[in-house]
Amino acid sequence: MDILHLIDRLDALIEAGFSVPGTGKVLIDREAALDLIDEMRTSVPDDLQHAQEVLQTREALLAEAKDASERMRREGEEAYRQRLDQHDLVAGARKEAQAILARSQQDAEAQLAKAQQDLVTRRRELDEYSLTLLRRLEGNLNAQLGQIRQGIEGLMEKQRLGGAGTAPEDQGR
Repeated sequence: MDILHLIDRLDALIEAGFSVPGTGKVLIDREAALDLIDEMRTSVPDDLQHAQEVLQTREALLAEAKDASERMRREGEEAYRQRLDQHDLVAGARKEAQAILARSQQDAEAQLAKAQQDLVTRRRELDEYSLTLLRRLEGNLNAQLGQIRQGIEGLMEKQRLGGAGTAPEDQGR
């Protein structure tokens, strides 16, 4: 499940909570909040796993492209060699073939270097995205935890001032 959707659900849970008059605090269903936090914990690794799968697919495609390029280069080289052997200008053609092979090798190496750089960039972007999500989640959870602690402290203060089972309004009656 998408982490942003889970954060929206947490926000809705807080909005649906009961306001504690005079405190600015909200009481929420503990089980629902804990269930939602568990879902968040599960979702973040799912998002990271999905991103890792995308990177692995990209790496597999790059390896396939490199293999196909190498195979085509070998096939081209073989076909070229066979044709040159049948031609009167074998020496000149072989020299040209070597130049073509060198350019092909350089092109393949340049493509591989670019693919590796792209992979490094993607991994860095994925790390930054994951860090942003985790920081946002941490901030939201800290805010929620702060509100929960304030609610607990407010109730404890209320009990301390008014006794264990009576509300302050009921004490004057």
